Amino acid sequence: MSHLRYDVTTHDWVIFAPDRKMRPRDFSKTDGAASGEGACPFCVAAWKGVQPVLMSVPDPEDPDAWSVTVLDNKFPALSLSATGGFIEQGRHFQEFDGYGAHEVIIESPHHSIPLALQPLAQVERLLSAMQVRYKTLMQDGRLRSIILFKNHGAQAGTSLRHPHWQIIATPVVPRLLRQKHAIAMDYYDRSFKCLHQVLMSEELAGGERILSQNDSFVAVLPFASHQAYQIRISPRHFQSCFAQCTELQLTRLAAILKEVLGRLYSALGDPAFNLTLVSAPIGDENEDYFLWHIDIMPRLFTSAGFEMGSGMSINTVLPEAAARELSAAALPESETAMAGGVKSP
Repeated sequence: MSHLRYDVTTHDWVIFAPDRKMRPRDFSKTDGAASGEGACPFCVAAWKGVQPVLMSVPDPEDPDAWSVTVLDNKFPALSLSATGGFIEQGRHFQEFDGYGAHEVIIESPHHSIPLALQPLAQVERLLSAMQVRYKTLMQDGRLRSIILFKNHGAQAGTSLRHPHWQIIATPVVPRLLRQKHAIAMDYYDRSFKCLHQVLMSEELAGGERILSQNDSFVAVLPFASHQAYQIRISPRHFQSCFAQCTELQLTRLAAILKEVLGRLYSALGDPAFNLTLVSAPIGDENEDYFLWHIDIMPRLFTSAGFEMGSGMSINTVLPEAAARELSAAALPESETAMAGGVKSP
């Protein structure tokens, strides 16, 4: 069973999840090359009838097939079966068992088609399923934070090649998110304005770091990007929480997300990346200080001692130059050979 332990030197919680070292891998731990070991656990034959299905979205062209499936992670960082019991071992050693949720969203039955090449309708179905799971987890009064994320490529930490996302819901708000929320709240308390909306307005006025926009969303390479080619997608109109996205807005989010990932795919040769969806903490979704957003962080370089020791980023590409390069990239064609879906569990 997982545990959370409090680090008094950083005011953060650390998750200890020993079972995760047993999770299967498609890639070598040393060089990131494909290992070719075993069958894919996210292809239907590996989990059908074995793992409970939390949600399955049918293929609209074949009602007997599925397009998106959500499962509990077999090797979870946190689990809803934990009690959340608290243990205090002296003044500075505090822990409790790992109550929370850890789910896998299999974004397609197709083993090797990345999200950038998926048909737009498939991206829409994926985002809709993600929001359903997000809203479901929000109903658990013991959870405080829900993090949706995607690791793409061995350099980004993915262990399995089959395209997928994950959701981890925690009983605490992680320190980095607390810091982001606190800065936004302080700005709101002083100005009665949302910091992230103000920044977006200034980016739109300048225009040189805007990668894409539509009626509902804006994709920008932030002025102080922490990594080369970092991209942030934000709602054009105020929303503090991903759960507030309407069906129409999810459609427009799918379009801009697919475009952004397509430009990265073409310009940088399908780079590894980490994608995170950052929302207001559970309970603050009706407050006005925070704007939810998606951050995409390509993993082109490895962080070294200075970055790890200082927490300060070194970026080798100015966001203005990155925006020009990505804007000039041709969008790849979507894979059209999506027929022959996998039968629903």
